[in-house]
Amino acid sequence: MSESICQYCSHRNVGGAISRCTHCGAPLRAAAHKAAAAVESTAHVVEKTVEKTAGAAETAVKVVAGLPRWKWRVLGVLIAVIVVFGVVVVRSCSPSMPSLFAVPQQTAVSALPEALRSGASCVQLNATEMVQKCVIAASHPLLAGGIAGGKELTFHTEVSLPASLSDTIRRWRAAGATVLTDGPVFAAIGPSATAWYADTRSGLRLETGTFTGKAAAQTFLTRAGLVR
Repeated sequence: MSESICQYCSHRNVGGAISRCTHCGAPLRAAAHKAAAAVESTAHVVEKTVEKTAGAAETAVKVVAGLPRWKWRVLGVLIAVIVVFGVVVVRSCSPSMPSLFAVPQQTAVSALPEALRSGASCVQLNATEMVQKCVIAASHPLLAGGIAGGKELTFHTEVSLPASLSDTIRRWRAAGATVLTDGPVFAAIGPSATAWYADTRSGLRLETGTFTGKAAAQTFLTRAGLVR
């Protein structure tokens, strides 16, 4: 039969299941020793686990550091391919994001007739809508005869989607346009002697500044190769 000695009154307590002194109620030395031993054992296990984890990490670093340079390059290429593939997948699954390899939309300037394209100096105004602002010098033959009042002419152009182009043509009609051609190609003179042009086949849309009159605006459309 085991016995434990009280750590306060030194009373001997007989019986292995006793955890407190039957004389004063204080913890027994044996129970205290067991608790301390349990704590020490747990700390030892944690220490060993930390040592093993640190050793494994150190080994992994040594293995990677020991790779030949060509393997580092191959690893870098593989990582780059995985990243690019991930971007492509994310973009292809999102309707609001353009494809990474989408073919650029045709620019409005490249869709202009040669006479107008060569006579205008253009800059892109909007990176998302592809609107371009173009200027024709006052001395250019396209404006001969003072059809723009002796000033340079500014016009805006873009390649629009069919639905957007149809809305534009309806808006021009509602504004009281004088229609010159109507069909796949729509050309008209606005109330303020501006030239309006839309080609539903290519999506090209063009709006000019003010001319000296409707006849001058029509002359410009003919010279520019927009209307025959």
